Amino acid sequence: MERLAGTAQKKIRRRDFIRLIAVPGAALLIVGYRDLNGKAPQIVNFSADESFGTRMNPYIFIDSSGGITIYNHRPEMGQGTFESIPMIVAEELEVDINKVNIVQSPANRKIYGDQMVVGSRSISDNFDLMRKIGASAKEMLIIAAAGRWNVDPGYCYAHDATVIHRTSGKKLTYAELAEDASKLSPPQNPKLKDPKDFTIIGTSPARKDIPAKTNGQTVFGLDCTVPGMLYASVERSPVFLGKLISFDDSKARTVKGVRYVLKTQRHVWGHLREGVAVVADNYWAAVNGRNALIVKWDNGGLDSWSTKKIKEDFRKASEQDGEVFEEKGNFANAFTAAPLKIEASYETPYQAHVPMEPMNAIVYAKKDSCDYWGSTQNPNGFRSQLAKQCGISEDKVTIHYTNMGGGFGRRSLADVPEEAADLSLKTGRPVQVVWTREDDLTQGPFRACSLNVCKGALDNDRNPIALEHKVICQEIQNQTGENNRAGDSIAGGINTDYLIPNMAIKGVLRKLYIPISYWRSVYHSTNCFAHESFIDELAVAAGKDPLDFRLSLLKNHERYTVLLKTVAEKTGWHLPHEKNTGRGVAIVERSETFVAAVVEIKRIDGKVKPVKVTVAIDCGIVVNPDIVKAQTEGCVVMGLTAAYKSGLTIDNGKVVEQNFNDYLLLRIAECPEIEVIVIKNNYPPEGAGEPGLPPIAPALTNAIFNMTGKRIRELPFDIEMV
Repeated sequence: MERLAGTAQKKIRRRDFIRLIAVPGAALLIVGYRDLNGKAPQIVNFSADESFGTRMNPYIFIDSSGGITIYNHRPEMGQGTFESIPMIVAEELEVDINKVNIVQSPANRKIYGDQMVVGSRSISDNFDLMRKIGASAKEMLIIAAAGRWNVDPGYCYAHDATVIHRTSGKKLTYAELAEDASKLSPPQNPKLKDPKDFTIIGTSPARKDIPAKTNGQTVFGLDCTVPGMLYASVERSPVFLGKLISFDDSKARTVKGVRYVLKTQRHVWGHLREGVAVVADNYWAAVNGRNALIVKWDNGGLDSWSTKKIKEDFRKASEQDGEVFEEKGNFANAFTAAPLKIEASYETPYQAHVPMEPMNAIVYAKKDSCDYWGSTQNPNGFRSQLAKQCGISEDKVTIHYTNMGGGFGRRSLADVPEEAADLSLKTGRPVQVVWTREDDLTQGPFRACSLNVCKGALDNDRNPIALEHKVICQEIQNQTGENNRAGDSIAGGINTDYLIPNMAIKGVLRKLYIPISYWRSVYHSTNCFAHESFIDELAVAAGKDPLDFRLSLLKNHERYTVLLKTVAEKTGWHLPHEKNTGRGVAIVERSETFVAAVVEIKRIDGKVKPVKVTVAIDCGIVVNPDIVKAQTEGCVVMGLTAAYKSGLTIDNGKVVEQNFNDYLLLRIAECPEIEVIVIKNNYPPEGAGEPGLPPIAPALTNAIFNMTGKRIRELPFDIEMV
């Protein structure tokens, strides 16, 4: 369970910092942006032997003409790290971020760490480190200038890529100093700027990656081609874990362009998934060949499962006491003795990731080397998987990673590259595996479905005195094996900061054959719906305003208090609202970022519609406010979609929904007005990619109760029937 961060700064180990500033970097094909002859930034391909100038450290390069290149070492999937990571470096380096060339770094765990983008951690994990990277290079440049002038470095300072001598006013540019500075030993504890002096952090410069993304220049994984490449489409059992009995490929082999029909496999969280791959000269031939296959599967009785059966299983499991994750007071005694008791259950479905860029991977596995091209949230995880699979050392694996057309957690898994590597090893050619949208929706892995059972009690004065929240669901890290104990990760998003004296948070683990994995905000997206809905139910039972009720239970929590008061003021919460309208509120902490959301609804032409969503977000020091707002807006759209548009159902052991015709997404015309208020403070910076999603569904359903008196406890629901 994630707790309040407080004001303590994250510490960077001295050994890690020295490693990062001292080790020379490796090069490979990199897609980036660079100012060319004074023109606007253009997309260019940087080959391994092209120099960006003098290397100050693995992140910073300065060329003789004054051009400065900064590496972003975290994959970009729309979350904005391409711009925000270099902004932190540029702040301490004292250079204009608008004049900096930003380039995606190579994938290299030894130099850049795991480079994985999950859990909204890119900024929080790298803020102090990137500041030190920039400050260290700046001090090296200052020392080099002081040496030229034979003066004390303390009498020199840096500004706009120039070192200036305070007394004489002499100046030397970074370009003039880079060669000398690069020969110095990097300072291990460079002095960092006072946050009040930030000139880049906290601003919103134009993102260098946006023009290329909007004019079609950006290269995504699906855009990549390799000489001699073949294309593969894989038929898999629609019932997860179905075993291959036999296949007839006679018709498939008659399709023009089809080269091979091969068995293949991939591992998903400990489960082996088998498939039949059609490998062809082009993707169209591969798909047509796949459609011509006749395949027999042994489903092992798993086709008896359905959404109804899963719900029955979860309800029966909820009768167990469960694992206790957190407890204060004595819930059982307080609940038994209380004069007013409330109980409610909440259900959420499986959800697919459905990034707009379909899943894909190109792998060329040779005898003593392996190359990967494509989108990934986890470049070094892919490197480890491919090295193991090909029986070579990791330094023989090269990862050419691109921008991602969405990820939401799905592109952290190496299962698609595993299929591509398997087929490349068997054919001796580079192979691109491409998933259809139907593959994406039906094969998973998915966000876990869940049942949340809540119990609460009030005393004679209608004050809340007891609350129990029990989660029944699958656990991502425990999908196979004999261990049937639930881990507390499944309780993410359950707020224990409420001042309720007797509280118990519990979990019951269910192990099913349906694969699950990380999905934007993970368990927070399901648990927060239940918890914040139940807090509303307690408020109604207590006869209290839901927002004021929360404030009274969080009076000692500064950050939640600020957020709740902010959304109350912005929405006119305490003012009378029109007939046939409603407002609901919900809060959450995710990745040590705090969020409060208010959803306003209105009945228009007889149908309920969300008309405005107001979100206040506190993620500590903000590097780029526009990116935080954009991420939060995306969370709102995805949260509304999961609330009343989409959800996966299981019948005969397989997923029913096949494409966007029956797995619906919120459309532009359906989107309500969204207002995001970014709170300013000096808490350590935290993530913004996920926290805005969890409170949207409960704020919406609480608004529906506010308007109609109808309590919605199961998602997705049909908003047109409210």
